[in-house]
Amino acid sequence: MKPWHSVSARLTLTLLSLTLGSLMGLSLILDNALNKFFVRDAQEILQRQADVLAQASVQENNTAILNQWVNLTAQQGRLQVVIFSPKAKVRVQGQGVSSLGMVTIPAPLIRQTLAGEGQQGQFWVATDLQYPWWLYSTMPIRREANSQVLGAVYVAMPLRRPKQFAQEVKGLVMGMAIASATIATTAGLLLSRTLTTPLRQLHQQAQRLEAGDYTARSVLKGKDELAVLGRLLDQMAAKVTETLAALQAQETARRELVANISHDLRTPLASLRVGLEAILDGVVTAEKAQQYLRRACRETDYLTHLVEQLLLLAQADAGQLKVQPQAVSVVAIAQECLSRMEPSATQAGLQLKLDNDLYPPQVWVDPELTGQIILNLLDNAIKYAPQSGTIHLEILPSIQQYQQHYVPLQVRDWGRGIKPEAVEQVTKRFYRGNGARPRGGLGLGLAIAQHVCQLQGGSLQISSQLEQGTVVTLFLPIAFRRS
Repeated sequence: MKPWHSVSARLTLTLLSLTLGSLMGLSLILDNALNKFFVRDAQEILQRQADVLAQASVQENNTAILNQWVNLTAQQGRLQVVIFSPKAKVRVQGQGVSSLGMVTIPAPLIRQTLAGEGQQGQFWVATDLQYPWWLYSTMPIRREANSQVLGAVYVAMPLRRPKQFAQEVKGLVMGMAIASATIATTAGLLLSRTLTTPLRQLHQQAQRLEAGDYTARSVLKGKDELAVLGRLLDQMAAKVTETLAALQAQETARRELVANISHDLRTPLASLRVGLEAILDGVVTAEKAQQYLRRACRETDYLTHLVEQLLLLAQADAGQLKVQPQAVSVVAIAQECLSRMEPSATQAGLQLKLDNDLYPPQVWVDPELTGQIILNLLDNAIKYAPQSGTIHLEILPSIQQYQQHYVPLQVRDWGRGIKPEAVEQVTKRFYRGNGARPRGGLGLGLAIAQHVCQLQGGSLQISSQLEQGTVVTLFLPIAFRRS
């Protein structure tokens, strides 16, 4: 980026332009005001001098003394002074402007003054290059206010003198203004740095974020807008980091899912193909063929279970998983699930037991989805706790939580248990505690169970201890609490 494209440079140039423009405007206004002031002041001085000399001319008849007085006034005031007789003849004159002769006085000034009217103003002398403009004041000489005019007093000075005074004062004022503007500009530059330095830091952070470094953080502190913006960028970077981590985890899970599905589908399909080919080729017959067909049915059930879980997952992700709650008996759902899982438990050498000494109220759930949840929990217990001996499905007395009533349903086993740090992870999709998993463990059962429970207004809770087994509790909402 070019230097003049930066915010700091633009702020500095703007400040300098405003300062210089203000100084130029001030210079013009001040020049006009000072000139008017000093010219008016000089005119008043000339008028007072003329009035004093007019009175002195009336009181003093001695020409020599009057001549001394006129010369003294001219020298002290650096003026040109002339006293005229009633016939416009020069009576006395004095020259106080050095290296300059007497300038020619415009004739109409004296005639008008002798007519009884004092004059003041400016006139131009074409032959005087050094002092072309003069200020003057004339005063008629009278013994009394309304008496006859006895003469006229003429007092003049070069206009250059008031203008010089104005320039000197203007120079002093402008010097102070320039000093003030310099201080203001310096302060503005420092202020612009306090603004552009945080902006530069935010720009560097944004560049690092754009380059993919989402660990970039601003170091801005305070409560101003830039500090708030810096903290907002930090929060955005943190969220992007979390999102990327989640996407990476999902991508890893997706790859694992593909690998797991490939493995879990390949084995049953291969088993089905081998068994069916053996039957079709006549290699096995009679009782042996029946065993092959039963095995094919089990493999088909297993494939159906996998497809159902994947379908539920796809519907949940697309927001198309429809829940149709109704008042149903939790005991009936539990008995149906135990009946369906009995063959798998028997094959694994386990027993399934329903513990229910109560008459629980009906629950407000989708019976099909709730049954799928219980089947998943029983399937996990059978696969992950083969040494349990017995798996208990227990219906507990109703409880109240968060101003709602629930019927707790527990699936308990006495297997290896789950590590404490993994208890909160098992409800995540595709999660497996370790690489050694039983056949068919896609890591979807508990994730689907928790999602369906939440859709129905219930919840799922897991507690486990190593070598003491695992308890999964479903909290199913009671029907009479539903309108």
